Amino acid sequence: MGFFSRTFPHTSRVIDIINVLVMYGMGDLLYHLKITETFPFVRKFLPKRGKKSIDQFTRPEELRLALEELGPTFVKLGQMLSNRPDIIPVKFVNELEKLQDRVPPFTGEEAVGIVEAELEQPIKKIYKHFNKKPMASASIGQVHQAELYDGTQVAVKVQRPNIEKVISMDIDILYALASLAEKNSEFFRTFNPVQLVKEFESGIKKELDYNLERLNLERFCQSFKDDDRIFIPRDYKDFSCKRVYTMELVEGIKISRITDEDLPGYDRELIATNGANLMLKQIFVDGFFHADPHSGNIMVLEDNRICFIDFGMMGSLLPSQREELSNLILSLVYKDTALITNAILTVTKRPNHPRLHEIESSVQDLVDRYLEVPLEDLNIAEVLQSLINLIETFKLRIPNNMTLMVKALITIEGVGLQLYPQFQLYKILEDFSLTIIQSKFNARRLLTAALLGIMEVKRLVEHAPSDISSIIKKVKEGKLKIEFEHYGLGSLQSSLDTLANRFVVGVTLGSLIIGSSIMVHADIAPKWNDIPIIGLIGFVSSGILACLILIASVVRHFRRK
Repeated sequence: MGFFSRTFPHTSRVIDIINVLVMYGMGDLLYHLKITETFPFVRKFLPKRGKKSIDQFTRPEELRLALEELGPTFVKLGQMLSNRPDIIPVKFVNELEKLQDRVPPFTGEEAVGIVEAELEQPIKKIYKHFNKKPMASASIGQVHQAELYDGTQVAVKVQRPNIEKVISMDIDILYALASLAEKNSEFFRTFNPVQLVKEFESGIKKELDYNLERLNLERFCQSFKDDDRIFIPRDYKDFSCKRVYTMELVEGIKISRITDEDLPGYDRELIATNGANLMLKQIFVDGFFHADPHSGNIMVLEDNRICFIDFGMMGSLLPSQREELSNLILSLVYKDTALITNAILTVTKRPNHPRLHEIESSVQDLVDRYLEVPLEDLNIAEVLQSLINLIETFKLRIPNNMTLMVKALITIEGVGLQLYPQFQLYKILEDFSLTIIQSKFNARRLLTAALLGIMEVKRLVEHAPSDISSIIKKVKEGKLKIEFEHYGLGSLQSSLDTLANRFVVGVTLGSLIIGSSIMVHADIAPKWNDIPIIGLIGFVSSGILACLILIASVVRHFRRK
């Protein structure tokens, strides 16, 4: 679908977006997208080319304010982009992390109507008491406190009216803008904007389904069911569905309050250390982690137990990905340049990169710059950001799961430093490395790997007769083709051609000298000073040819330099 077909049904919304972008000094983006060529009337909204914003905000601040003004879809888009330090400059990432859902709550009556419609029964039959005044309000939904008939206090998350329709409309417009960006801007094309919108659409549709969030919580609970460092609220499946989610009310306070209000009675060092270790276990042992562990999404109970909330955005790693990423972190911990380089190329699926030595040299610079400094001065966020920049420099593709992991580690380090200024994530990583190594040799994982290997061998054995029969049949029919693909032979072919040319010239020069010598000794007329002229011409020609060859060799040598 083209820009016009996608946006025509939403013309009013497109105009709203244009107005907001211009209001926050970003009308120049529309020029870059050449949207004015598609809709000439847009020009009257735009400032003159090159006009700067007249307010006091920086460019990242303008972007954040514009996204907040544009509402839920664009707030979520900004939050997603803040998790992509591989494509967004650090100053923009830091600003987008401040994005807030500045959306007023919808009425309690509307919330009751949605609950009753979704759970298909009167609210009085579901909850003993339902507080119509929301506890919290966000872009996709809001939370109400309620009480079950057994006396349990619960939090009920209710999705906003018509939010799916609003988000669907905005995604259509984002696809249209992304297509324009790929078509008209070489700068934006490098970020593959259409693919970014696809990833965003997939993520936000998951957040719109509270059933998925409930399943995420259940899976998370299984990973930590015997861990007394963490509290995991119970969910209530019978009172939950796609647009309504009921879970146990957490009696705790957010970490942001502990840091902002300097609340006493909490062991900040213990909370920071436990939070980091819990996060590392999620990533490197379980392969299933909270992808947005900022201070507003972590609560602390009176006994210093930690409770993660909001399981809408989770990262998931395949066993092979967990293995690759854990190898990368271990190589960073042990400061081994060769291992770091190998881990990078494995993670990015480029094990035979042609610039291997350059990458290894850059990795060594990173190790010297960051990993050799005193531990108290080491900032893991800077190390990981430099690692991302290095990967981007060599045009390597970073898996989305890796960027989520990097962002989660950077975020948890920031939270830890807010709680406890002497917090050292790198030291915790060093201590946790033994746990990572032990998990690699976990009996269950080894048994699973062995069983998978046996199953693969079984499959190969079962299919071997038919595969061999197929090959023999193709050989008999003359249909078997063997293809060879070579790499890097262009320079070899060039060298062979040069060598052959030099050989021919050498033989010719030698033949000329030998022939001239024969002519001189043959004493054949005509002569000059008793020297046969034919032989003399041969010697002079040989000398000139030898000088030309020598000059050409010198020139080639200096060109290579």
